[in-house]
Amino acid sequence: MATDTSILAQNEPRLGIKAETTYGTTLDSTAADDTAYRQLPVVTASVPKIELIRESRLLSGRGFVKNAADTYTNDKGGTVSCPFDFWATPKLLSQFLVLVGQVHSEAENQGSEVHTISFDDSGMIGRIGGTISSGIPQSVNLAYLGRNVGASYSEGIRVNGSIVSDLSLDLSAGSNSNNLAISGNFFSGHSYMANGNAQTTSATEQSFNIGNWTAPETSHYNLAALTTKTLDVDDGSAQDFILKNVGFSISNGANRVGYNSNGDAQIIALPEYAITGSLTIKYDANFDYGATRDVLQDFMDGDTLSLSLQWGDGTVSSAGEMNISAELQYTGVDQDISESGIFHVLPFECVVNSSTPALKFEIFTGEAISAW
Repeated sequence: MATDTSILAQNEPRLGIKAETTYGTTLDSTAADDTAYRQLPVVTASVPKIELIRESRLLSGRGFVKNAADTYTNDKGGTVSCPFDFWATPKLLSQFLVLVGQVHSEAENQGSEVHTISFDDSGMIGRIGGTISSGIPQSVNLAYLGRNVGASYSEGIRVNGSIVSDLSLDLSAGSNSNNLAISGNFFSGHSYMANGNAQTTSATEQSFNIGNWTAPETSHYNLAALTTKTLDVDDGSAQDFILKNVGFSISNGANRVGYNSNGDAQIIALPEYAITGSLTIKYDANFDYGATRDVLQDFMDGDTLSLSLQWGDGTVSSAGEMNISAELQYTGVDQDISESGIFHVLPFECVVNSSTPALKFEIFTGEAISAW
């Protein structure tokens, strides 16, 4: 057989997602997958990493080198992960926050949907699996579309029962063209993969109809478009600040539980929603080390401080508008010194403060959760 001299460009593979109607099930198992996956705007799509059950042993009487017959491998009972990194869009940000937080509500405002994702103890769950109600708990079919082998269909891998185990949001001056960026990892307990099309499980050698895929949005959340940036300080009053960067990291500690007839997870346990981050703001008259404006005293006292970030007028009533609110407790205080000036570096964790959520997003989008 002659050598194939073609080159697969690093941006040719794609990742796509589509919400499952029942946890862990295949959306299209008729033949080649015609599902209208939503393409993720990643620069480089990483192939899903499959962790199988494998043990290689050197048994007595075998000598000094392991024998092939003594290696045990089982594709049932493992996990699958896949990293992602892209600029946030309204629809994808809403969906990925639900995939990591498994909490959601929506309401119509000015003819479109406002998605609210609130990290508190009132509506959050400790596991996913079984019946899906109103999109929660939410899982997706994850499609890795590799080499294009035809005009309409391409080969790849489908992973059922995928959620997001950890999600990071970063908004930094001078990075990502000053746009809000999302990164993290998909997680699935559906490691058993049959070969070829028409599978009801996760699958390798899966063909996808790329003509049905939905292109990603092109609208983003830019640092320059922030209309509100306020933070409590020392005496409890909210002060305007100049932002250099802010980031949130959300982790749910996802672990697989149980085995169905294919060895796939019956439940994904979510033992704790840990939310941490860091805020870098300018050292000035609003935030210094003096009385009533002392960021160090807030750290020393273990204060809980309210952060507010808004794109728009706060009503979340038109395209591109979003509110983020968070209750912060500093885990340290440091400085960032550069030619731009001196900035406070304030690492934090988000905590529920009485009835106020640890972290809350309100996002205006052009669709309901049923479109996911």
